Amino acid sequence: MGLEFGQIITQIIGFLLALWLLKKFAWKPLLGMLEQRRSKIKSDFADIEGKKDKMEKLASDYEAKLKEIDSLTREKLQEAAKEGQKMAAEIRENARKDASAMISKAKEELQREVDKAKVQLKDEMVSMTLKATEKMISEKLDQEKHEKLISDFIDELEGMK
Repeated sequence: MGLEFGQIITQIIGFLLALWLLKKFAWKPLLGMLEQRRSKIKSDFADIEGKKDKMEKLASDYEAKLKEIDSLTREKLQEAAKEGQKMAAEIRENARKDASAMISKAKEELQREVDKAKVQLKDEMVSMTLKATEKMISEKLDQEKHEKLISDFIDELEGMK
């Protein structure tokens, strides 16, 4: 088993020829595809980074809007509470005024009734006095008749009560 130089040279030439053919027809397209893939991946990463920055900005804007909405909500709630307190104070004041007006009206009505009762009582007293006077004038009284007449008059007054 000896080494044959011709065969070794032929194999070296065949290997170099295969290497040259692979470089020319396979290696360059393969490297081009790899370079193209690398460029696409790099641009995709750049797009993702840009979108990530955009999303972070949107998230911070969203947080700022939420804080603004929270502060507006608190402000509106405080305004509503103040308005409610104001309305409650107005209702209490109106109720006080109405109650005062009702009390005044009731006092006036009571005073009218008292005045009316006084007038009626006065009229009744005048009427009774007139009756008593008529009886006294119509009869000449002696002491006994006088006492009986007064006693009857008192009984009559008690009966009217």
